[in-house]
Amino acid sequence: MENIYFLSQNQATVPAPIKFMIGGIAGVTAQLVTHPTDVVKLRMQMTNNSFVHTIREILKMKNPRRFYDGLSAALLRQITYTMTKLGMYSTTLEYWTTHFGRPSYGGMISIGMFSGITGAFVGIPADVVLVRMVGDVKLPPEKRRNYKNVLSALVDISKKEGITALWRGTIPTLGRAAVVNGVQLGTYSRAKYALLDTGYFVDNLGTQFLAANISGFVATLTSLPLDLAKTKIQNWMGPSNPPGMIKVLLNTSKQNGIFSLWRGFLAYYTKAAPTTIITMLCVDQLQALYLRIFT
Repeated sequence: MENIYFLSQNQATVPAPIKFMIGGIAGVTAQLVTHPTDVVKLRMQMTNNSFVHTIREILKMKNPRRFYDGLSAALLRQITYTMTKLGMYSTTLEYWTTHFGRPSYGGMISIGMFSGITGAFVGIPADVVLVRMVGDVKLPPEKRRNYKNVLSALVDISKKEGITALWRGTIPTLGRAAVVNGVQLGTYSRAKYALLDTGYFVDNLGTQFLAANISGFVATLTSLPLDLAKTKIQNWMGPSNPPGMIKVLLNTSKQNGIFSLWRGFLAYYTKAAPTTIITMLCVDQLQALYLRIFT
């Protein structure tokens, strides 16, 4: 029962740089599997279309690669954001556990929020490019940005809009990261302990799968409006600066109703739960492999 999210009993012996590296590898693996749902979710937020309509629209393009638009940006986001987040989380959690004992639910949420904010700030430039690359196909030909890849996009944005444009949508992005990671990490651990305490579950893939789904649902419900605001701000093409997060949320709810703030829930959730499961399994297995080889 002393295991904590993303931490095996022996993880304390894994050096911090290796934890960061493993976090990046796990994030990339999860992204490769779940990227199509990310594309669907982003396009839903930009067009206000339904989940099914958006999938049909992509299928009509008769090019399966459309489901992997922006993949290079998504992978860079995992290498920056997820690597930093998981590295910070596991390192901070290990320090806390060593010096103060296993943290409470509130402590886990706090560590998750701190790690998520740190990782999100590092990963915002790749996130901005991802949103734009996915949304490009919906623009008129004369307005498309036509980025070749994530690196050319970063250079293009810096030259045309200034380097600060790479951090557009910082406030909603950090807010989303705080909510997602605080709730997701803390809820996963809490749910897993609750299941194990019943005596009917053991710490195996089935228990992890159920806890991850509970965690993904709660994180999706609480963070999706912030994710929607982030997407709209990062994809802003108006002549003026984009509005703030609160204004985006208010305008969206006035125009399309309060429940429109949760548009893309199914796509978001079908990405959140598998991502949690895949990432956790990758981290545990890679850490175990490292310990078998080097200890």
